[in-house]
Amino acid sequence: MGTVRAEIYWVDKGALARGRPQFAAGSESDDELLHRYGCVRVSTGELGTEIRWSVFSPSFASLYFAAEFLAGLRGPFMLRYFLAGWFDEICDGAAAARNRIDEILSKSDLHLVKRAFVREVDPHGKAMPPLLQHAWLDGATTADYSVDCVYEESSGRFRVDRIGPKSTIARLWGVGPVSYPCMNGGSYDRTVSAAYGDVLKAGRPRYDHVYAAMRTPDDTVTWIPYQRVIMPMHASDKRRAVTIVTEIAKVDIRIV
Repeated sequence: MGTVRAEIYWVDKGALARGRPQFAAGSESDDELLHRYGCVRVSTGELGTEIRWSVFSPSFASLYFAAEFLAGLRGPFMLRYFLAGWFDEICDGAAAARNRIDEILSKSDLHLVKRAFVREVDPHGKAMPPLLQHAWLDGATTADYSVDCVYEESSGRFRVDRIGPKSTIARLWGVGPVSYPCMNGGSYDRTVSAAYGDVLKAGRPRYDHVYAAMRTPDDTVTWIPYQRVIMPMHASDKRRAVTIVTEIAKVDIRIV
């Protein structure tokens, strides 16, 4: 099978650049071109087209040009833009992509103070991933796919105690206890663990949608949408604990 090749175009100051733009240093990285100089990167090939930019960079004219440039390129269209982290959105057609770019441009003064958003959702009528649906209906899940969090009296916080080898955390970060989702005390930890005590008090599962900016193993910050079911855990040693099963999936949370 042959390699799928992609053509890369750069847009600078509202016009298509001749090759890769060069500035003072002459060897700027992609991140510098996007964040510092306001360039827009368009990559297109047999699998579709990606347009990449930084929302806070001076890229307005280049974005308007790129949005019109999409009309002659292959879909689907991936919009990958940076706003306190990388967002990924897919649009089926060029017109939908242009409209969404216009919408994002209209919110270019948006400053995201929060880095994690949680919404409790009524599961009835929702398209829950099969793994979560099983957990919700049965009140339990296979240990390989779940993560256990235990309440520590000394710190007043929940701590990740066990990571299933097939869980979302394990697939993305591994099973080590020091990865980003396992760190205690940060804003992400405080936001996503706030519901654990409520689940233990109510004694029944809770279904949430979560959208969070998370540092991935390659040291980039990416906004990750996921769904989760939190279940009270009946530990043999009487510890207060919950078990959580998650899946990366579309969420009913709009940030931008």
